This record gives sequence, C-alpha cells and structure tokens, in this order.
Amino acid sequence: MTRAWSLDLLFPLIARLPTTLPWRLAGRIGRESAAEREHLLRWLESLFARVFPEATGEQHALWARAHLAMLAQEMVDAMAFSRLGRSGGPTIDLQGAEFAKGLARQGKGFILVLNHYDRLLTAPVALAREGIATNVLTMPVLDNPELEAAQRRFLLRKIQCYTEVTGGKWHTTSEGLRPVHESLRAGQAWVILADAWRPEFGRLRGNPFLGGNLSLPTGIERLAQSTGVPLLHAVTYSRRPDHLEVVVEPLPENPRQAIDKVIQRLEQDVLARPWAWWQWGLWDQMWQPEPAPKAEGNP
Repeated sequence: MTRAWSLDLLFPLIARLPTTLPWRLAGRIGRESAAEREHLLRWLESLFARVFPEATGEQHALWARAHLAMLAQEMVDAMAFSRLGRSGGPTIDLQGAEFAKGLARQGKGFILVLNHYDRLLTAPVALAREGIATNVLTMPVLDNPELEAAQRRFLLRKIQCYTEVTGGKWHTTSEGLRPVHESLRAGQAWVILADAWRPEFGRLRGNPFLGGNLSLPTGIERLAQSTGVPLLHAVTYSRRPDHLEVVVEPLPENPRQAIDKVIQRLEQDVLARPWAWWQWGLWDQMWQPEPAPKAEGNP
C-alpha cells in the first residue's frame, strides 16, 4: 500500500461505506504499510518506555497500537466530517456548548483553543451542529515544501469537507494575520491549536509538562491580547471509534493564564491517555527536561 494510494483512494473510499463501519475498519487497516507500521509501533513503545517508565511494556504496546488506530480513524473523519454527529456516523456527546452560544448571542468573537489530542476537529463540528460557525487557522498547505503531492491533495479535500460543515473559512499563517484580527473584532470565532510546533517558530515559551518544559508558540495569547476576545477550550475524548465526547470550557480572562490552563489540562489528559496525543513524533524537539539542580556550593 503506497502513501499516495492510501490518501487518494483508500480512505476516501472507506469513508463512503454505510453505518459506522468506516471508523471501525480504519483502526485495523491503518495508514501505513505493514513494514512501516511495525517500525512505528516499536518506536512508539520505546518512546513511551522513556517518558512513562513506571508503566509496563504491555501498556506501552497497547498505547502504541491505540495511537496508530486513532490517527487512522481521524483520516476517516477528514473525509466524512458531514457524518459526525449524524445518523450513520459517530455519536457526539457535547458538553459546554452554552459557553460558545453565550458569546455568539453577545456578538463577541472568540478563540476556540484546541490541542493535537484525540479526534481534535470533532469539537468545531459539534459546535456547528449547535449553530456556532468557526473559522480555522492552520499551518500552510499549498506552499509547504515538506508535504508530498498526495498529502497536499488529501489536506485540501479535508479542508473543503471541514469548512463545508463548520460554516467558516480556512486561513493559513503564511497569509498574514490581519484578516484574523479583523474577523475576531467583528464577532467571529476562530479555531487555533495551542500545541502546534515548527522549528522556525521564534516566539516560544516553556510550559511545565511531564516533568520538563514543553516549548510552545505564544501566538494565541498575543492574538487574544491584541483583539480583546475571550478564549474557550475544547477537548475530544473518543470512548469508542464511533462514540465521541466533546467538552467545551471557559478560560481565564488573562490570555497567558488561559493558555497555562490549556496546557495543564493537556498534561492531565496525556497522563490519562498517552496514546491520544498526536505530537509524540516531535517530543524531542518540543520538550526539554528540567535542568539538573546545581550542587550545593557550586556557582
């Protein structure tokens, strides 16, 4: 199975199957060839053993398999956003929609903060079902040299499916942030991920995370500070491939404190379900251990 065939044909075709069968199949089929899958499983098990040495080898192996299954299920989501929360698609239990609805009634723009955790884009889809349209800010796709042609085609289809359901627009960081500022001030909502990371990011700050520091961009807090809009946080928990729970919660008014709370929640979620975090492949770039304490008497 080549990557191009999987992205161009396999997952789009699977996503058209009736009932919730596509999501149950995805975890078994996976995104990778058999050889790639074995390599990734061994690598993930090794990383989980390093980060969570108190867990057993059996747990590390279970988390590794669950991680790859979750990413495959999200690929079906990408081709079938219109089916989430609808008959014949995964069930969504939404908590906290009233926080977004209240801001919408007041005509206030807001930033919906997500992390790369579980089936992350379920939250904006669930809010769209409640009449809350959201725009989304992402990394570049068309002008991203790291993406293969098939990946680019898949992501463009994903974005089209997503915006058709959420009722908003897609904007990339390479296009400048002025339209985002203006839209937020005009009362619209934007989805932005707090744990996005790229090596060229310049404005980062460390956040306490799993015994060290997770370096994350400060763009959300700077954007909220300059526009004066409130922040909400949403997280998705997949109880089964076809049963998703979404929790939306308010955040402190101070943007820095708000992001602190988001990362604290992410840490709790990762401790509870390590397999559900997407960013393990960037662990060694994003995370640094706490410096060793200086010996007493040393300068």
